[in-house]
Amino acid sequence: MDKKGRFFVNPFLIVVIAALLLAAAFIITGQFSRQRQEEPQPTMTAEPTQPQRPEAPETVVVTAQPTEGDPDAPVTIVEFSEFYCPFCARFAWETKPRIEKDYIAKGLVKFVYRNLVVHGPPALLAAVAGECAHEQGKFWDYHDRLFEAVFPGKSISRHQELEVADLKGLASEVGLDPEEFNACLEGYDIRFNSCFFDYNSCVTAGRDQEECETEFNDCLAADVMFQKVLEDQEELWRLIAQLPPEEQAKAQRLGTPTFFINGHILIGAQPYENFKRLIDRELAEAQGG
Repeated sequence: MDKKGRFFVNPFLIVVIAALLLAAAFIITGQFSRQRQEEPQPTMTAEPTQPQRPEAPETVVVTAQPTEGDPDAPVTIVEFSEFYCPFCARFAWETKPRIEKDYIAKGLVKFVYRNLVVHGPPALLAAVAGECAHEQGKFWDYHDRLFEAVFPGKSISRHQELEVADLKGLASEVGLDPEEFNACLEGYDIRFNSCFFDYNSCVTAGRDQEECETEFNDCLAADVMFQKVLEDQEELWRLIAQLPPEEQAKAQRLGTPTFFINGHILIGAQPYENFKRLIDRELAEAQGG
């Protein structure tokens, strides 16, 4: 990220999250599979259980971000997640249903989802697909089905990379308008391929690689859905900057998923008890206790 806070897309390197996310990128690379295995992951301490999500209402109000719960709830949880992150999937299957039952359904917690892409182009494509689903007010249905498709059998030990056709199929399964969804996703896919073609032409012509990369960034950033993903990561920076001093050190080991509970950071798919402790503390403070 440069001094102006702009995220950089390098077509040939893997996305790296450094200390305090000093670099964040979306990347095309032939070394993608090898490098993603080297990425550290948060520690899990609980076994997953089957989520019990209530049926979505027929009429859904589309918010700026995918959101569940009372908008005026005293506690807000912001999750930064990714569809190719196994620990994000486990949180969705194990812990989030309990938070929904104990807090969200009771109007005590508002839960907000934002993207944090760390596993390269396939994950970025999935993030854009999620944004396309959100445009129709069905993000959470698509969110659940997408995790199940990426991790078949709900096994986080293996994953399946989804292509545009796969993502379209999932959209049909959850009842999205196919024409609207396909146009949204194809618009991103066409722009991505066009931008990468121009990048290759730039490099082949012998121009400065940094200049070519900058043009690639500008080209891709013109896509509306990609811009939404970038905005999520800008929000991550903002929340990190507002952390209490005693929590700043935690952000140096940032990973997916990352949560902010009323502005306090929690990293990794932690056990439900860790979320409960923080939520209850914030509820007590909100009630003047």
